[in-house]
Amino acid sequence: MKKYILLLGVAAVSIGSYCAYAGNSSTMTVTATIAHDVSLTVTRDYNVGTITIDPSNTEGGACISESTSYKCAYGITSITGTQWGRFTANVADSCKVSDSPCFTVTPSVFKFGGITLNNAWFGHISDNTFEFVYDMLDYDTVPTSGDYSSVITINYNL
Repeated sequence: MKKYILLLGVAAVSIGSYCAYAGNSSTMTVTATIAHDVSLTVTRDYNVGTITIDPSNTEGGACISESTSYKCAYGITSITGTQWGRFTANVADSCKVSDSPCFTVTPSVFKFGGITLNNAWFGHISDNTFEFVYDMLDYDTVPTSGDYSSVITINYNL
């Protein structure tokens, strides 16, 4: 009988020790923020140029980018003095392609004076240098004459 009591005593101490150990633990949440330092820097602003419009054309107007200029139709007779925007960014090689998925622009659709600029396009020039242009310009009603300027934001997204 003493052996059973001793065995029962050893088992009780073991279970008690395990329960005491289990009661002395807790969980913790681990968090971290990982940021990419791409050092995105604008080196040349985007200048649409001078948009010349035939106000007697009631069909509206449309232009699409072509190399470093625009090909226009309907009420837009010409665009002169265009300069695509340029920027540098220290990014992975997978981002160094034309129409790069790594960049976006805010706002994605830009309006001024009745003209809408949309379809943002990012071109890779070389190494860490990229260009930006809104690929399409159009309008439905004759735009208002004037000089327009605003700010857009180039965003790196990966």
